[in-house]
Amino acid sequence: MRIAFTGPESSGKTTFSKWLSNELSDSVCISEFAREYLEQRGITRANANDFKKIVSEQCRFFHESSTNNHQIFDTDIFVLRVWNEEVYKLKMPELEILPIYKMDIHFLCAPDFEWEEDPLRNMPIQSERTKLFAKYKTELIQHQTRFVILEGTRLQKESTILHSINKLFSQ
Repeated sequence: MRIAFTGPESSGKTTFSKWLSNELSDSVCISEFAREYLEQRGITRANANDFKKIVSEQCRFFHESSTNNHQIFDTDIFVLRVWNEEVYKLKMPELEILPIYKMDIHFLCAPDFEWEEDPLRNMPIQSERTKLFAKYKTELIQHQTRFVILEGTRLQKESTILHSINKLFSQ
């Protein structure tokens, strides 16, 4: 099963992808390459060339097959698409929705977590993250993607994740 977490910054994507990889047996968590890339270079903002490299590498992660039963992605193609739309506005064929990017389920993380200071984050204002959340939701709907919105407390979100995955297993 391929599972992805999507949504604006500081909404729990990393928290829940790591948590879920510990909950599901035979799973692997595939991290967000952008964070690794920026941290390794000691930079806090990607320029257009950095972004192209980030997209290329993250898309490679989507293409790779795994021997694990569950691949859990800390980010998805929609994060890259929205990031490009908001910042770079580049024409990139890699950002087209292709079958290789298909996930069994996406969890759209609502920005109802407390924003955490981080040198790689730049959106402390709740209304800005909420606006981006709406863009993610629109993208997922337009591309007829199976997704579940994660809202509420951490425990409520964890329960929603497990319930949604169990429902998929039973189909």
